[in-house]
Amino acid sequence: MIVNENYQINYQQLDKEKHVFCKETTILVVLKGSMLITIAETTNQIEAGELFLVNTGDQFVLATTAVAACSYLELGMNNLFFATQFPAFFYTHFECQPKQKEHGKMHAIASLRRQVAELCLVELSDDPSKRLKITLYLTQIILSLVHHFQKEEVLDYHPSDNQKLREILEYIEEHYQNGILLSDVADHFFMSESALSKFFKKETGEYFSHYVRTICVKHSLSELLYTKKSIEQIALDNGFSNSKTYREHFKKIFNDSPTNYRSAHLPESRTPKKNNQKIQTPELQVKEILIPLYSYIQTATDDVRPSELSLKTKQLHITTEKQATNYQKKEIIIHIGSWEALGSKKIQTEILELKKQMDIKYISIQRLFRQIPLSVQVHQEASMNSFPAFENWDYILTFLEEADIAIFYQLSLVEFKQFSVGVKALYPKFFQYIQNNFGIRSIGQWKINCLFKGENLVEYYPEFLEIKQMLATISPKIEIGAEIPLPDPFFEKKDQKLTEFFCKTIATACDFLSFSAEPNYVFQNLDSTFPDLKNYHQYVLNKTMDIKHILKEYEIKLPLYLTEWNTLTGMTRNSNGTFFRGAIILKDLLILDTLVEGFGFWLNIELYEQETQERPLKNDGLELFHYYSGKRPAYFCLWLARRMQGGVLAQGEEYILTYEEGQYQLLLFNTNYFDPHLSSEEAFLKSQAVTFEIELTAIKSANYQVKQIDFNRHNGALFYTYEEFSNAGTLDLEAQEYIVDNTRPKIKVFDTQIDNSFNYYVTLDTNGIALLELKPILD
Repeated sequence: MIVNENYQINYQQLDKEKHVFCKETTILVVLKGSMLITIAETTNQIEAGELFLVNTGDQFVLATTAVAACSYLELGMNNLFFATQFPAFFYTHFECQPKQKEHGKMHAIASLRRQVAELCLVELSDDPSKRLKITLYLTQIILSLVHHFQKEEVLDYHPSDNQKLREILEYIEEHYQNGILLSDVADHFFMSESALSKFFKKETGEYFSHYVRTICVKHSLSELLYTKKSIEQIALDNGFSNSKTYREHFKKIFNDSPTNYRSAHLPESRTPKKNNQKIQTPELQVKEILIPLYSYIQTATDDVRPSELSLKTKQLHITTEKQATNYQKKEIIIHIGSWEALGSKKIQTEILELKKQMDIKYISIQRLFRQIPLSVQVHQEASMNSFPAFENWDYILTFLEEADIAIFYQLSLVEFKQFSVGVKALYPKFFQYIQNNFGIRSIGQWKINCLFKGENLVEYYPEFLEIKQMLATISPKIEIGAEIPLPDPFFEKKDQKLTEFFCKTIATACDFLSFSAEPNYVFQNLDSTFPDLKNYHQYVLNKTMDIKHILKEYEIKLPLYLTEWNTLTGMTRNSNGTFFRGAIILKDLLILDTLVEGFGFWLNIELYEQETQERPLKNDGLELFHYYSGKRPAYFCLWLARRMQGGVLAQGEEYILTYEEGQYQLLLFNTNYFDPHLSSEEAFLKSQAVTFEIELTAIKSANYQVKQIDFNRHNGALFYTYEEFSNAGTLDLEAQEYIVDNTRPKIKVFDTQIDNSFNYYVTLDTNGIALLELKPILD
């Protein structure tokens, strides 16, 4: 249920007969299936997408049909708010039923349905202008009811009386915080108290005192939910003389106490709690609600045009006059899983391409060797001092040296503890071999990241010290770090002793620290049938800030690496592919460059699948390549971010502008955070497009060549390219290579003369990205 002082929205599943007394004007919209509604001994069958309006005071019965299960929404509009907008409300009945389609009301019904859908969707959104839009949509709905759905009957009311009622209601609205009394209003309108009381009861059907208390309670909701004020203070701030009266009237309205209501509706109370029970993801409920709502907006009849608020156009006025600030690009870590994988020619080719395009710094391995290699065993057993035990790895070491890439070794302390003495003894020999054959610089570039993988830090602390001591005897330049094993700030309670032990004992012995961030665990821990997922879209950044805050508390100033991370995808391979997240990933990259020393990606999906033992597969990290070296969206996001050169002249929520040696680069992104279950719904995706009207001022006058690079789900998203070939059962090598070659951002180029100002229009698809490069043409 969504409760607002002027309306409430319920999403219901009808599985048995319901008898209802309607307390306020209510619009029913069937989202799925069909149902029977009986009112005044007349039964109507309502199908999916149809509306039915119920007036205040009506009694009706809802029943299921034998065809299919039924889900529907209820939009109830507060009678008093309705009356302030339409004074004749208390004398008016409305009629909106499926049968009216036959009487020329089809367009009006489609328009009303769209307005209801827009109201519901904006209520579920994170739009900064949410309150303003809701008020407008609600007013549009009331206007539609008044213009098209009033029952044609003689209304016995007096306009002058209704004008007086409206003035009284407005006066109460303006003065309710002062503890307004019947005598105050009577004096203001030159009426006796008894005359005002009778007039108010006759016109509204409610007693004056009850109405005023109801207004006060509903106005108190914002303070109850969004401030830390006490119940007593909230009561006094909203027109009650004491908290007892406030509590009593609050319970009459919401059938709950203010304290319980606050606890149930606060954001932190809805945070999923980690437990061992497997909770089924409510995919069906989410689709039953959101997908029909978006389809109602998209499938309006020709004569029903979307409201102006649904047309997304943003104006960007950007000036280049500000002093440029440095644009820092942090280190990139590429995960390949095992050391042996570096011997693959295909993997080396992909790594070299990344080195050329993005200047990657580290290759991450999670396994060096789990057992003694055969060549080493032969060497040891035969005591062959002339036999190089690690010669078969020289090919890998030579490749790393020539490519100028270092190793980020993520060593599991849990596995290290289980190693035999013989295997452990190989580690110092291997590192000594690298130093002897490839020099101190080569081994000095290694980073060893110790993974505790659990909360029992004390148990694995000796292994941490053992590794640190071993490395110190080889080269003091080898850096050792540790993954921060602190509880997840969203799903688990913080353990102060664990935090203190790590920060005071382990971190002080480290050269750097690391952590990972996987927002999709929310889908394993849902305890709501309609979860609020928008908070988890910011999961990576919020967790990063949470960790930096903890480190600051303990005065720890060490480089911080985000080794593995992801965006909210739904934790299935299908949604991970269909949910185009280009702008989301890009925006996170730009922010991470300011927060951490480096961040990681998986090189390709094959390596991830080989190294991940869990089935079914989920994605703990973003990969850059797919099969046949096809480029995933994360590749192009990283490519675009690293393409930016020079200093930052301007930056906003949707853009970043840089300048270097006469060239301007304007990177635009249409970031949309939504439920991953909607990622394959075309009607919804189209509704999220936006047009940017750009005015770039204070540009040096010259003749420029403008290059526009468009990256969106139709230009650069591998899964969408494969979809074009979905009619084929299998694809041969030629077709696979064709798909890979044609999956890339779109480029267009044109020349233009710019005199101080550059005006341009760019339309971006949902989570689309556009890069404009303005390069002066030399004579």
